[in-house]
Amino acid sequence: MTQRTGAELGVPAVVSRPEPRPGTPARADIQGLRAVAVVAVLVYHLWPDRLTGGYVGVDVFFVISGFLITSHLLRTPVRSVGDLLTFWARRVRRLIPAATVVLVATLAASAIWLPATVLSAVAREVTAAALYVENWALAESATDYLAADQLHTPVQHYWSLSVEEQFYVVWPLLLAVLVWLAARRRTRVLHPAVGIAVVVAVSLAWSAHLTATDPARAYFVSTTRVWELAAGGLLAAVGTLGVARMPSAARAALAWAGLGAIAYAVATFDASTAFPGVAAAVPVVGTLLVLVAASDGLRGGPGAALGARPVAWLGDVSYSLYLWHWPLIVITPFVLGRGLGWADKLVLLVVACALAGASKRFVEDPVRRSRLLTRRRLATFGVLVGCALVVVVGASAMSAKAAADERAADVAMQSALEDPPSCFAAAAARDPECTFPGDDLVTPPLSVQDDQPDVYADGCWNNTPFDSRRTCTYGLDVAQTRVALVGNSHAGHWQPPLTELVEERDWSLTTYLVSECYTVDVPLDMGTDEATDNCLGWNDWVTDEVSSGYDLVVMSNRTFREIEGVDPDDRGDVAKEAYARVLAEVTAGGTPVLVLRDTPAWPESVPDCVAEHAYDPLECAVPTGLALERDPLAEAGAQDVSGLVTVADLNDMLCTDDECYPVVGGAIVFFDHGHLSRTYAESLSPEVAAAVDEAMRTDR
Repeated sequence: MTQRTGAELGVPAVVSRPEPRPGTPARADIQGLRAVAVVAVLVYHLWPDRLTGGYVGVDVFFVISGFLITSHLLRTPVRSVGDLLTFWARRVRRLIPAATVVLVATLAASAIWLPATVLSAVAREVTAAALYVENWALAESATDYLAADQLHTPVQHYWSLSVEEQFYVVWPLLLAVLVWLAARRRTRVLHPAVGIAVVVAVSLAWSAHLTATDPARAYFVSTTRVWELAAGGLLAAVGTLGVARMPSAARAALAWAGLGAIAYAVATFDASTAFPGVAAAVPVVGTLLVLVAASDGLRGGPGAALGARPVAWLGDVSYSLYLWHWPLIVITPFVLGRGLGWADKLVLLVVACALAGASKRFVEDPVRRSRLLTRRRLATFGVLVGCALVVVVGASAMSAKAAADERAADVAMQSALEDPPSCFAAAAARDPECTFPGDDLVTPPLSVQDDQPDVYADGCWNNTPFDSRRTCTYGLDVAQTRVALVGNSHAGHWQPPLTELVEERDWSLTTYLVSECYTVDVPLDMGTDEATDNCLGWNDWVTDEVSSGYDLVVMSNRTFREIEGVDPDDRGDVAKEAYARVLAEVTAGGTPVLVLRDTPAWPESVPDCVAEHAYDPLECAVPTGLALERDPLAEAGAQDVSGLVTVADLNDMLCTDDECYPVVGGAIVFFDHGHLSRTYAESLSPEVAAAVDEAMRTDR
């Protein structure tokens, strides 16, 4: 069969023109768009409150990549295995070496400066980044409430590169099939465009669905993002649709409108925007408009601004700049030993630009233009394998070292628990002979991360979308005295001392625990309609379950999710009223309730901070006014008039009037940002037992 050109297959001439010769300037507007995208991402990562929607810069990159790659593949369709390997080899030379240099540098810097508590996660994610599956790894951790709270690793930004690499693997195969079908039918029908349009429609529909039902996963997975790349590909397939013949003023208006749409998304989108979903269409369509307008040299258009020399330079180095900026943002505070100020961030930008320029000049361009590699595909794939091996071996070494350190820490932890000092943990606050909070570190940070209540390992949690009804029972299965533990994760960390109590007294403890959703009778904003409805349903079910049949209900919650339809400033008061109604319903049948006042919350992972400041863990102390959030449940309990609600505040075992402490009596108090470690919670057993006894007194 005679091979047919792109034009013969119905691909518009605007796309089927020969690929520019080496040295031919690229479209300045595209380079300008790249600059806009990378600046949006950088500013968002450095000043997230200033540019709340800067994350859409990634979406601009996706559309550009889809447009350029599809344009190339339609000009020179893949017709053989050799063509496919040639295409992949070009991608390898363009992307892999620079990405590898950054990964190796990040591994080394992480080993030197990051806390030991995060090195295992860094090694795991560096491996995922090197294999270009980081987006799927983050999708898994993003749906894990506790994992999502951990320190961001310095390679998390590789998720978008993973999406693109996966696209580059599959896309030429799909286009080859579409082009083959067009040639086989010998028709000018735009088979590539039709097939691409189907991909756009299906992926967009799935993105909208998953964003509504599982937004954490939807943000990262390839299936919700491929439509953005395919949208650029669709434009490449259908061409300009006569735009080139439009008046200059109209084309200029299209270009400005496109930039306006991108600017609107950058300025107005924020963490509450349901994204990607349909909202991603704003920056996607904006980018398409700029691409279709082709404003280079267009009078009245943005071509002059997009083609300005500084803008063009940023566009040229945008890939390396994207690679370098995030590791610098994550690691630099540990190098400095403090947070980043404005001056630090400006210096960081300069350093990132310098590294990007060096990468472009000494890594990207030489490898991409190497005669040896361009002439020998096998050598290029050898570079690919070598780069992957270097990173994976380095990450494996870090992982092995982290695992050995964790085992040593576990041994030290067990030794400390078998023979603790007299002023260990809460004893330092309880015993006047001890120094509170104490400055010696007894429990190792590496072990404390796993020093969690049994309810985690036992699968007692009801997680998003809250459609399960899991409970766990500790102590006797059939006991004369039954206790229920109700609330979210800030109730769960009281399970160890309560279990110790019921086992000593031959009672039973049944848990009714849910992640994030707190025990009120009003709808909470849980991210999706399904989760919001199910959270409310869970609370109704739990309230009904514990209102009879129990001798005591212990309640505790962190009240931090917004209430639907309620101004954030009014959340505390509305929650207090809702808690009062729930308490009244539980006590209506005579069941006593013990409310344990919420504990402090840290702005960061406590084990990470302590690992960084092991020489002086009190450096991680937080002002009490900042750490202790308002607790509407405790307020409602204090004002209850039934005589059946007792409120216990044990925070004097963690805080003074001035500061709350991450380490008390040598024990690290929290296993993450604000959940009590099992060890410290158990050390509070005398106080918890006293509160239980007070709540169950019949003569109050």
